[in-house]
Parts: sequence; C-alpha cells; structure tokens
Amino acid sequence: MESMNIAETPPTERRRQALEAVRDLGKQRTDHALLKVKCPASHMVAAVYDTSAGHVVVCGTGPGGHGSRDRNANNRGGDSLDDKFVDTVEATQFEDDELPAGCGCGPRTISRKKLQDAVVSHAHVVTLT
Repeated sequence: MESMNIAETPPTERRRQALEAVRDLGKQRTDHALLKVKCPASHMVAAVYDTSAGHVVVCGTGPGGHGSRDRNANNRGGDSLDDKFVDTVEATQFEDDELPAGCGCGPRTISRKKLQDAVVSHAHVVTLT
C-alpha cells in the first residue's frame, strides 16, 4: 500500500486504509510505534505507528479495562483493533483537530497537532493533562 493523498481521500476511506495498514504490521506492531500516549494515571490511551499509510494513531475508546496491559473481559487482549479508533495523524484542514480516545479513567480527546509535534520532536511518550 502506498502512502495516501490525505487531501483527496475521503475520511472514511482514509480510516479504512489506516486500519488496514496497522493490521499489516501484525502482532509485533509495537516494534513500529513512534509514540505512546498515556493518561495522568499512566493508562495507555493511544499510540502512533509508522505504517505504509503514513503515521497512524490507534486510540482506545474506553472505559473498560485500564489500558492495553489489562486483561479484557472479552479475552481479545490488547492486540484487537475491533474497539479502537484508527486514523492517520494527518488530516485535512476541514476536520477536527481532536480525536476521540479513552481509558479506564473515562473519555478523553487527543490533538492531532500535538501528536504531530511529538513525533517530529522524537518524543516517545506523551502524558495527557
């Protein structure tokens, strides 16, 4: 899969391609993580991966477990993308900067701009405030 043209790709197609690109990373997708996002209680809220579709963010939609390290009642473990929000970090200027996310502490939002800045500055972990 080639990196997509964000300006010409409809958001639903962009998210589908982003999901496919993350799935293509396989079970070892953490090896491709550029950035991890945690809540103030250190629960994993999101991660940014380097994929064939560009930089892709995978957000937990919480509540439920307390992040990706906890066992889920559905036994799918932390590798399942079924209940995650997946999209490219880059978007058009007509879309919201805020992405939906959450953890056991409750719903949150994550700024695309802050994710982009953290990746450019080579931050490895960002803690939400």
